[in-house]
Amino acid sequence: MYNSFYSSHDRIYNFEELAFPTEGVEFELNDSPAKRPYIAFNMVSSVDGKATTYQGKLTGLGSRPDRLLMQRLRSQFDAVLAGGTTLRQDAFIPTVPPELIEERQKNFSQPQPVGIVISNSGNLPSEHRFWNAGKDLRIALLGQDTSVEPWLDEKAQIFRFPTKDHQIDLKQVLSMLFEQLGIQRLLVEGGPALNYSLISQGLADELFLTLSPHIVGGADNMTVVGGSGYGLGGTDLPNLKLRSLYHHESELFLRYQFTTI
Repeated sequence: MYNSFYSSHDRIYNFEELAFPTEGVEFELNDSPAKRPYIAFNMVSSVDGKATTYQGKLTGLGSRPDRLLMQRLRSQFDAVLAGGTTLRQDAFIPTVPPELIEERQKNFSQPQPVGIVISNSGNLPSEHRFWNAGKDLRIALLGQDTSVEPWLDEKAQIFRFPTKDHQIDLKQVLSMLFEQLGIQRLLVEGGPALNYSLISQGLADELFLTLSPHIVGGADNMTVVGGSGYGLGGTDLPNLKLRSLYHHESELFLRYQFTTI
């Protein structure tokens, strides 16, 4: 289980190792059975649990091996999802590099995963390179009454959903992604608020966590999972089972499964 990154990097997180289910995950939607995509999270944090280092940025946490594994993970998913804050603060471009496209196309019809952003406010940066991929590969998930600028309709497919307490109904979102768009495997890349919303509702299957050998500190720096008040402290805490562990020098790459036991 504890393996060197460079001794087996060609095999790490390939399609055969990951073996994500494709039949969908059953869950309850409005008191009726429904299906959603298989959901995994990919995050990097410092040893003291910080996901940002300066003004909400990831500067200094991700290494070259971490970026390589991020790209390989993306190559094994139908779509990659991020929150609006991540798009505003980070150069989030969920693309697969040319050297992985041939491997990806053995198992996926599209050479690139669909990039999805979800926003309660509709405050999305128009100049972000995220939009350069074209409308076929970009989706914006918005609240039913969220107002947006006209440019967004030219850059992305827009889907609207009911909200409660100004939060988009994530179960409706996931059902639509699976049933209408055929998204079977969904990779979530933050931010902490989106991660919390999904995990706290039991909409989580795996977590890929890179543990960066740094200490950050700072009350304003975000953690991998957010949430108001004491977060999940008042409920039964989600259980995680370690599925694999790789390392490069002092950096650890962990794969966890969410479990009910």
